[in-house]
Amino acid sequence: MFPSPRWSSLRRGVALAGAGLLTLGSTWGFLAPASAPAIQYSDGTVGFSYPPRLTESYATRNLVSESNVTYYLTFDFPEAAVESLDRVVIRLNEGYDPIFRYRLEATEAFANTSEGRVRLPLGELTQDQDARELTISFDPPAEPGVPITLALRPVRNPRFGGVYLFGATAYPVGETVDSTFMGYARLSFYERDRDRWP
Repeated sequence: MFPSPRWSSLRRGVALAGAGLLTLGSTWGFLAPASAPAIQYSDGTVGFSYPPRLTESYATRNLVSESNVTYYLTFDFPEAAVESLDRVVIRLNEGYDPIFRYRLEATEAFANTSEGRVRLPLGELTQDQDARELTISFDPPAEPGVPITLALRPVRNPRFGGVYLFGATAYPVGETVDSTFMGYARLSFYERDRDRWP
């Protein structure tokens, strides 16, 4: 038994309408959600849906023991990360100076918007010299969507020349969280040239 011309025409119309909706949906963004859902594991642990990554780092002065110096660390914090940023922990993973420490009151953070840098309000700042860690909390938590730059101000540069690796780890908001290691800030410090410097 062959389908009637009327039934064939109806099926063809439904197929064309479906294809049209598919095309419109693709064009207007109906088929993909505005943002990916946050990662939440079965035990309630929260993580970033897309990991933030350290993209740039430099020191304003590179001689050993210099003061009045700033270390800038910039990381990408895309909209796809979904979760807000609670804190960043900076750890001196490689390089030696047992008395190296930061001026906590001078630490700053900025959102790098299309209009320029916007200062982000910070919460509690702590440093653990035994663990060689600096913890920078955001209050309120920083929202994803723009890169963020941290301005760290040590009392002075390390006393010994060489390459120093500062590891940066990001923590989302939540009681139980899965942190993301963003990468290393690689800063080099140089001994003074005794032929040129007193």
